[in-house]
Amino acid sequence: MNQTNPSNKLRIQPLVLVTVAGLLAALVAIFVFKVSVGLVINYGLIGAMILSHFLMHAGHTGHGDHQEQAPLSKTGDQFSPVPVENEHKHGCH
Repeated sequence: MNQTNPSNKLRIQPLVLVTVAGLLAALVAIFVFKVSVGLVINYGLIGAMILSHFLMHAGHTGHGDHQEQAPLSKTGDQFSPVPVENEHKHGCH
């Protein structure tokens, strides 16, 4: 059942709000503070890269949930797991 409240009539996605705020900030920087367009574009791209990095890793909040697999080494005709001594246990990279 779809329940609608009067307060939920106009709901704007957070990504749209961030995009519009970034564009407004860029326009203010260009026209009010007379910052060059190239500099605004460079800083905008750097900000977009940082934001996209946070969005990419948003699903990695529970680092203990990763399933660890040991690499396989071929001994004869069978594959057997080999323990790795200096393996990273934390982090995404």
